[in-house]
Amino acid sequence: MTVPTWQQLLRTLESEIASGTLQPGQPAPSQRAAARRWGVSVATVTRVYAEATRRGWLHARVGSGTVVARPAAPPGPAPAADLHDLAINAPLVPRHLNASALLRDAFARLAEGRAHALLDRAGQTSEAAQHVEAAAQWLTTLGIAAEPDRTFITPGAQAGLLVALRSAVGEGGGMACEPLINPGLAAAAEFVGARLLPVAVDAEGPRPEAVEALAVTRGLRALYASPSCSNPLALHWSAKRRRELTALAEKHDLWVIEDDDVLPMDPASTPLCTLAPERTLLIVGLSKLAGFALRTGFVHVPRALADGYRRHLRAAVWMASPVLAEIAAHWLDTGLMDELVQARRQDAMQHQAIAAALLGGHGYRAPVFGTHGWLPLAKPWDAERFAFHARRHGVAVAPDAEFRLAGVRGWAGVRLALSSTASSAQLREALEALAHLLAHGPQPG
Repeated sequence: MTVPTWQQLLRTLESEIASGTLQPGQPAPSQRAAARRWGVSVATVTRVYAEATRRGWLHARVGSGTVVARPAAPPGPAPAADLHDLAINAPLVPRHLNASALLRDAFARLAEGRAHALLDRAGQTSEAAQHVEAAAQWLTTLGIAAEPDRTFITPGAQAGLLVALRSAVGEGGGMACEPLINPGLAAAAEFVGARLLPVAVDAEGPRPEAVEALAVTRGLRALYASPSCSNPLALHWSAKRRRELTALAEKHDLWVIEDDDVLPMDPASTPLCTLAPERTLLIVGLSKLAGFALRTGFVHVPRALADGYRRHLRAAVWMASPVLAEIAAHWLDTGLMDELVQARRQDAMQHQAIAAALLGGHGYRAPVFGTHGWLPLAKPWDAERFAFHARRHGVAVAPDAEFRLAGVRGWAGVRLALSSTASSAQLREALEALAHLLAHGPQPG
């Protein structure tokens, strides 16, 4: 059987890393340069680099491009199909809810007449009012004084974040954030031209004095927040810290971008937008709650930004798919979304209990309802070495380099996504393998 070109090139890249032709930390050739060298399209190189990154051979570092992560093992077969993938934070729909049945029901409802009504809306130029009203009503159940004319539906939280950055920060504007960040934020900031400025954090969240120092010296326009379970550090901001930071936002005329997909899973949370409603843009995505097929986000913005956000949303994506918005609204109206949230919370609490029991002695941390957690590492480990050995034990993890802003030091560790395995038993097996690694150290061979 003929081996596809991209797989042949993947083995070539693997051999160059294993032989030392490409050294750890060395920039990988640009995709255009690699395409010229190999005589293939840039699209083929993109596929090779994406797979090499997934396997942990390359890392896309914020601000410094793609670099070699570590020496590769000698060329050999691809990883086993049953690899426990804790690297991708894409929670599965809880098994007992039957994701296939949920989608069949949703599309059956559309086939019964709703789809025709949606597709037949003459001159459709904005979200359907009933969809926006359903979103605003659901946000009020989370303790947010949401108003329909300031509520927007976006094709996923990432689109909502991109438009929020354009509206509240803009090109050249500075935004304070944790030292390790969601790669989606880095990509959106680069696209908009915003400057991400890392601040010192402790167990309660960003330190107020560090945020204030940036506000005074670096011309901040905004503060980025994922206060329920920050990504990747899994910090849960204390109530006191939330009050302190929103007070600073008021004092220094800062916008707050509250990007909090797991907010509905935190029953005791105090959203920042309830503390500073006229300064906070709230973004809640549904995909981590209801599955990645439902790429839908809800955004609620201050009155002063509503018109600008609407214009920028139209320029970026025009509007979310009415079909997906209809499914989301139906699930909200029938209470199915609340059932999904409850099931996700129960799954998360079970998974976090397993992780705490197996890794708590090694510094693992996460809120009990979080879908991921942070595992700090100390010598003899660094994150890339740990990720390499973890994969040899059948577990993929996300090392710190995937989240690190340029110039940030320290914070050696890996993020563990706990809700992407097929069962709790498989998660336990994966975490036991990591606990064994931590207890026994790197093994030769």
